[in-house]
Amino acid sequence: MKTGLSTERLVLRPWREGDAESLFELARDPQVGPAAGWPPHRSVAESGEVIRTIFSAPETYAVVLRGTDRPVGCVGLLFGASAHFPIGASEAEAGYWVGTDWRGRGLIPEALGGLSRRAFGELGLTALWGCCFVGNRASRRVMEKCGFRYVRSEAKLPVCPDGSQHAGEVLCLTREAWRESRGISLLRASESDIPLLRRLAGEAFPATYREILTPAQLDYMMAWMYSEESLRGQFRDGHVFYLAFRNGVPCGYVSVERQGERLFHLQKIYVLPGCQGSGVGRALFRQAVEHVRGECPGACRMELNVNRSNRAVHFYERMGMRRLREGDFPIGGGFYMNDYIMGLDLG
Repeated sequence: MKTGLSTERLVLRPWREGDAESLFELARDPQVGPAAGWPPHRSVAESGEVIRTIFSAPETYAVVLRGTDRPVGCVGLLFGASAHFPIGASEAEAGYWVGTDWRGRGLIPEALGGLSRRAFGELGLTALWGCCFVGNRASRRVMEKCGFRYVRSEAKLPVCPDGSQHAGEVLCLTREAWRESRGISLLRASESDIPLLRRLAGEAFPATYREILTPAQLDYMMAWMYSEESLRGQFRDGHVFYLAFRNGVPCGYVSVERQGERLFHLQKIYVLPGCQGSGVGRALFRQAVEHVRGECPGACRMELNVNRSNRAVHFYERMGMRRLREGDFPIGGGFYMNDYIMGLDLG
């Protein structure tokens, strides 16, 4: 087993017998184990036995926050007969769980993304598989954030230690798909993703415009476009958002609004500074184009507004857009958007 691997916020390390108490505190919770197919732990001794027998398997890791040594979850790979369904000799099944108090922070997608890099880049695996109970949207979403795609449903998956079988969904990520996507995956967002959108915008938007707009206008536009109330209104008005993840970590977003029978507006497209130049922006732009084509199979146009001093103008030109017109558009508060309007004709 590798001694450990790291991601931006996490260290993935082998389990130790000294982790028994920490594991018990997590695994005694009835909301943790049953969702993954195993019963809650009943004692520290049982947790210690699990560490010695099950968690000692190769490529099974405690998920630990950087700067601490206390596990908050687990991620690992199952090989051969250990998997819950037949897989190839060069393939593995991914498994994971996280303590209840640590849910909703994106830790397990980040851990699974790191493990995927190891699986394909170091172990030479050709595919990773995963499964979840039907209806466990959170678990399926973890895999989708890392690029896994739905393959099939199973009426009876033998995922429980007692031998009982449950209906499940099977997803897969191939090495070819992982390489082609460069670890980037895109998911359509819902209103439940508003906190994540606001967090991404809070980093990406000021970084884009800090040298272009005044602090007062930055604050005004952040409230105007990214308050919780504003984003909920955008969803209600039909704006469609997609989130970008790179190796399971959120890194950007795009939104598109239909403004006419054959006219769409690319309202927002932003990538975190640390992920720019990695292909995320291109992936988001192409997703917007794909969305528009799905909504309007015939001839149509996608337009956007971009500040005339924004270096992204050149990116949009490389993506095929052209400058249609320019203007200074009032947005309230005495502020203006000094923009080009650019367009891309589709058909």
